[in-house]
Amino acid sequence: MTTFISTFRPSAGFSFVVQDSEVALLFRHGRYIRTLAAGKHRLWTSGHEVKRIDHRGQTLLVQGQELLTADQVVLKVNALATFRVADALAMHRATNDPAGALYLEVQLALRQIVSADPAEDFLQQKAGHGDKLLALITPAATALGLKVDRVDIRDVMLPADLKRSYMSALQQRQEAQASLEKARAETAALRTLANAAKLMRDNPELLPLRYLQTLQEVGASVGNTLVLGLTDSEKLYSTKAG
Repeated sequence: MTTFISTFRPSAGFSFVVQDSEVALLFRHGRYIRTLAAGKHRLWTSGHEVKRIDHRGQTLLVQGQELLTADQVVLKVNALATFRVADALAMHRATNDPAGALYLEVQLALRQIVSADPAEDFLQQKAGHGDKLLALITPAATALGLKVDRVDIRDVMLPADLKRSYMSALQQRQEAQASLEKARAETAALRTLANAAKLMRDNPELLPLRYLQTLQEVGASVGNTLVLGLTDSEKLYSTKAG
């Protein structure tokens, strides 16, 4: 029996308390009589059975599901669902093991979602599968008298050889992306230099200004030694001699 459901048969005159986190179904000789609200109750006749149901949130772990993707890759998937009892009488009449029935519905929903996509697509969309699972499970859960608040895929495990392949492919993609970014940066730098060269060719007066700017930048640093070449040295020497 599921842990959040308990059953007892009180004797005549026996009193008991239904907690505010519970709902109790009262039966007599196997026939449903009424639902007992939270509080103290006393039954004066015999032949009764009371089924107490905790309607607080419950957790269901569905683990170790080996499922095939659309491209025939075996994935081992774990899912976690949180649920609570919404209609105790409907649950009682639908199944004697509501958690087991919900477990089966989650299994079926997982199989449907995993088989719909190739492995790589499934892994990339992992975060969005919870809403799909919830939509698939909700109708069956409602028929069981349950309300599923949330369901998520917790873990996805790949076969060892596939994991190595994915890691290698991921590393190659990262290296290719880095090479592409480097090539883009180099192209941009060359384009900038070409534009600067064209600008100076079309406007020769910019070259001395750029030369002075470079001297200023170099001279601003402490400890640098700046050596300037004098290209017209023969004319300078003849001027001094005269």
